[in-house]
Amino acid sequence: MKYFDNASTTKISKSALDAYISASDYYYNPSALYKNAIDSKKIIEDARSFLVKYFKGDKNSTFIFTGCASEANNAVLNSCITRKDKKYIISASEHSSIHNTAKVYQEKGFNVKFIPLKNNGSIDFNALESELDNSVALVSCIHVSNETGAINDIKRVVELTRSYSPNAMIHSDGVQAVGKIDIDLKDLGVDYYTISAHKIHGPKGIGALYIKNVNKFKPFIIGGGQESNLRAGTENTPAIMSFKVAVESLDKENFSSFKQAFISNLSGDYYLISDENCVDNIISVCFAGVRGETIAHMVESKGYLIGTGSACNSGTKINRVIASIVPKKYAEGALRISFDADVTVKDCEDLAQTISNAVSEYRKTLNR
Repeated sequence: MKYFDNASTTKISKSALDAYISASDYYYNPSALYKNAIDSKKIIEDARSFLVKYFKGDKNSTFIFTGCASEANNAVLNSCITRKDKKYIISASEHSSIHNTAKVYQEKGFNVKFIPLKNNGSIDFNALESELDNSVALVSCIHVSNETGAINDIKRVVELTRSYSPNAMIHSDGVQAVGKIDIDLKDLGVDYYTISAHKIHGPKGIGALYIKNVNKFKPFIIGGGQESNLRAGTENTPAIMSFKVAVESLDKENFSSFKQAFISNLSGDYYLISDENCVDNIISVCFAGVRGETIAHMVESKGYLIGTGSACNSGTKINRVIASIVPKKYAEGALRISFDADVTVKDCEDLAQTISNAVSEYRKTLNR
């Protein structure tokens, strides 16, 4: 099988797996006081310091380790959404861990505003500015859309927001940005930034949240005081070590040849969302008159694994992000192709032709 769903998850690399296995010897509780436990604690603190340095965090900033990116995203919203006389702004392109949590708060009577998107899936800055005022307490805007690959100008989001509400907290979900675009957290100016290991060939079950100022963060999980009282729960030392190695091993690949090869071999009535403002490793394409899920299964029978959008939304008939930016006739036929370095240009050409043929075959069955 050729795997083209790397935006969903990636295969753990040998180096990250070796690091996980090696660190499994440090099974001691990092909160204990004997030397073996202190050594385990050192592994964690070295990884934390490395992430702050690697992503160019603010001087007094830190990362806390979480069970996943969804937990980190939830932690930010639960920390920031506290008053009903404040406004909370969420981009419509957010991952479901942000979107659905924000909807819960909205249903509880909090003033949550969802900002619409432009045709390529990036945030509409005119719509954002129209909602900004001094009552804004939080803006959350994904850095790279997990659905379309659209890149949001987070530095501009920060500067625009602070011009209206200097004390607002700014969060960005950077899960799909890591390893694809340059990230300088101090330059971006964000208060919170979410990353995940399993999107970059690390293990599942480990994420991290950048916190610029710990004094402004309200812990989401309360317990034994781990992570400097910012996130309770015994730390997952092997996963943290593996996460560090996955980041150390990042080599920003150029997927432009894959993207071009795939697009140039598509045929039929389709709507291409991914443009020059999108990362090259994610392509979102929608075909009229078909169901994306059906096409994905047809393509799977030919030896290719592709997505129909975020795996976290796989139970829904029409993807909410896609439906908000494409003409109605294309919305149900959404496919998401996401590349990694273990495929070739020829693989991408063959996949596009296989998808096009599957769409044609499917349409013929509808006309019989």
